[in-house]
Amino acid sequence: MKKPNLNRLEYFVAIAEEGTITAAADRMRISKAVVSKQLQLLEEELGATLVVRNSRHLNLTETGQSFFEAARASVAQAEEAYEMVKQGRAEPTGNLRITAPLDMGVTYVSPVVAEFRIAYPAVTIDLTLSDTRFDPVEARFDIAYRVGWLADSANVARKLSGFQQIVVASPKLAEQIGKPEHPQGLAAFPFVEHRALPNPLNWKFLSATGETTDVQMNPALRADVTPAIKAMVQEGAGISILPDFFVKKEIENGGLIQLVPDWVLPTGGIYAVYPPTQFRSAATKQFAQLFAERLRNSLA
Repeated sequence: MKKPNLNRLEYFVAIAEEGTITAAADRMRISKAVVSKQLQLLEEELGATLVVRNSRHLNLTETGQSFFEAARASVAQAEEAYEMVKQGRAEPTGNLRITAPLDMGVTYVSPVVAEFRIAYPAVTIDLTLSDTRFDPVEARFDIAYRVGWLADSANVARKLSGFQQIVVASPKLAEQIGKPEHPQGLAAFPFVEHRALPNPLNWKFLSATGETTDVQMNPALRADVTPAIKAMVQEGAGISILPDFFVKKEIENGGLIQLVPDWVLPTGGIYAVYPPTQFRSAATKQFAQLFAERLRNSLA
């Protein structure tokens, strides 16, 4: 059997990441013809079609997507090994792509990104903050932070912490309508709905005695990011249900109050989610470790 040309993996990874042969050639600082030929030879070598071409973009086939994940890990591992020997130290290098929800990203992830980049200047970090739940494989993220509950997938998840959901209101609104003793009284309040949640208006409450009750909230406003929802609640436009760690300061300084504190909602988790690959770069590992430590200290 002919020995495979492993150099072609780097060409293929560049094509997959950049989306076009032209962009891959620019990134590698070689001619478009060379990149195109290497892709052709790689597909012939494998006996499989890896990309579907059109005039503007390349899309990976199902086989190409699976091959890309393995090829990307192999190229990253080789580059890291090269840099370790070249620099004489096992410091993180390369690119690191991270995504997180907007509220968590601004408050917790962004400061750690800055700290990490200062400590390891050879790492380039691309941070995407959005309440959209990107799949780390499809969107090619090294780490995807999640708040809430995870859907079943082949990705690898590590739970970093838990949190409690709580009902919050502005003192002004609570004074106008009153503080209900039972969750059913919450239906009298205008509710700020989080569109990113799968079922944002129906909530199950549990009392200390084991009683449960389902509450259908009265929607008044809708938003798709948590900071906007908190701002509306602080202005007195309605109540909402938010993670305790995100409103901790406002409750402590009196900007928000908790309603029905004797009743609890289902707890959620804070997770780090990774693509299901065997290899993770030193940058990924060390950032994940640093963030877990900083988050633990912040939530203590």
